[in-house]
Amino acid sequence: MKKLTLLLVLLVAAVTASPNVQFASVRQPVQRFQVNKDLTQKDAVAAKKAMSQIITEQPEGAAYDYVRTGRATFGSSGGYVAVGNQDGAVRIVYDPDGTTVYVRNLLYRLNYYFGHTWVQGTIADGVLTIPMGQAIYYSPDYNADIVLCWGTTYDNNGQIGFTRDESVTEVTFTVGEDGSLTLNNTVAPTTQDPSVIEAYLGTGLTAYWSDDNSFTGFMNWNSVFSDPHEASDVPTLITEQPEGELLTFIRSDGGCLYNMSFDIGLTEQEPTKVRVVLGEDGKAWIQNPMYWYDNNNTWVEGTYDDATGIITVPVGQYLSYNEIPDYGIQMMWGESVMHQNIDESGETYYTLEFILHSDVEAVEFKIDGNKLLLLDTKGDVHAEWPDNVVGEGLFGMRSDTRAFDALEYGSEASLIKEGPATPADPTDLNWFDSGAERGGSRLDFTLQLTDIDGEALDPENMSYSIFTDDDQLYTFEAAKYTWDRLAEDYTEVPYSVWSHGIYLRGNGCNFYRTNAEGFDPFFTRRIGVQAIYTVDVPEGEGAPKKAPVVNKSNIVYYELPNVAIETIQADANTDAPIYNIMGQKMTGNLPAGIYIQNGKKFIVK
Repeated sequence: MKKLTLLLVLLVAAVTASPNVQFASVRQPVQRFQVNKDLTQKDAVAAKKAMSQIITEQPEGAAYDYVRTGRATFGSSGGYVAVGNQDGAVRIVYDPDGTTVYVRNLLYRLNYYFGHTWVQGTIADGVLTIPMGQAIYYSPDYNADIVLCWGTTYDNNGQIGFTRDESVTEVTFTVGEDGSLTLNNTVAPTTQDPSVIEAYLGTGLTAYWSDDNSFTGFMNWNSVFSDPHEASDVPTLITEQPEGELLTFIRSDGGCLYNMSFDIGLTEQEPTKVRVVLGEDGKAWIQNPMYWYDNNNTWVEGTYDDATGIITVPVGQYLSYNEIPDYGIQMMWGESVMHQNIDESGETYYTLEFILHSDVEAVEFKIDGNKLLLLDTKGDVHAEWPDNVVGEGLFGMRSDTRAFDALEYGSEASLIKEGPATPADPTDLNWFDSGAERGGSRLDFTLQLTDIDGEALDPENMSYSIFTDDDQLYTFEAAKYTWDRLAEDYTEVPYSVWSHGIYLRGNGCNFYRTNAEGFDPFFTRRIGVQAIYTVDVPEGEGAPKKAPVVNKSNIVYYELPNVAIETIQADANTDAPIYNIMGQKMTGNLPAGIYIQNGKKFIVK
């Protein structure tokens, strides 16, 4: 039997939480930053003094970002704790004096709750020294600081206790030959299994509340800061549509591998929009060049060659950015490589490695007729495993760790036809009936997103309707779809409507029912689906109003598996019980009507 073990280069570490581990005495991290209105004047003066001791602005000097690794415990807003791997980046500023340094977010994950702050240290003779006792956050709610310290966590009757070691007045990091920094003297937990309290117990860098010496819930062990690289400024994302000729495409093919922390996901790129603007002086912009990040609606900038149709886009541009914890996704170029291995028992397994091509300076897209193609890409998501996860193409990279986040290959998009169009008939109809079980039935189908000539259509203009046996329009009633929270009754369902019963991307719908309501008396012989394409066009030249032009496909029917049978003794049948359309189990002679057996409808005439 084949196994797939996914080995990731610079993979973002997973964090595992245990809901059963609590602090014996811990104050939950506060997220209320307003000044407490009940502070006395004396307390207000103390608050101002405390806040002035905390460094929130980046000091002057040469700034470098380091990739951080190690283990950590960190508190949650619910009073529980989690344990996992440190990740992300640490920024260090080297003062021009050559000895003073400033470290941002030294204690892992505290900034998720309280923002970015800095601590001061010195570096000399290959050792970075940081004094303890520095305040890294002030809470006006408690009129108290969060203060760096050295401490130990211990098992306090199944809960985590905390002891601060006041004798430790500073911590040190050893500077390696490669420029890395390694925290000294930590004692890590004996296990990494988050289900046992031993995974949370150790000695390391931590912090406490200044008013009552209670544990903040954050502790770091075995911290290493490596791979120093010059820090970049906060990127400016292009979120406004640039001026120029607008072309709108819809994704029509391509594969996407994405990081799920615990595993790697694979999906076909779905029909989402890609916009291209061709500007003056050969400039061009592409919105959502990578499918996996299209919710950001950001643009990347490049140049356009009208003679070849090629758009050249420099890599490194940001598709997204998070101020906390200060990282973004950059568009790069890379590949996935599959390695076949043999374990000790002789069983074959595979490892998947992701390689960033740091020597690639730009990527190329080509407008070829009505297609937008990603050039030089390799890979086929439609191939059989394991070939379908091997590809080369656009590489989504975390800016802080330079780790793989997504890889897309085989990408292409089709130009959307402007104006009214007659949609192609729905295809791939299939019917599922839960039979006597409580629940519903389902019709699967595919809306083609093309017209009858094969040209791409805009999914925002697409919808569908369902028809019953006698061409009667079916209504999805909001009152029956309470779980789905439909905003209104639908006889015409927009392509983009998502719910538990009406699927995303127009590929199927459920028909809710219970045994008390009967087994879909609307559908006894067949069920039909029709695609609808609605485009607003001006009523006339110069007219400000727009009138909808509606074109529809044929109604495509699925013939339900009804079988005419003669009257039978239900209690003599050993295959399965027989039910009427009200969900009642039948015995004895069956009168004429519709019945359910083994999930199929039977008609007794």
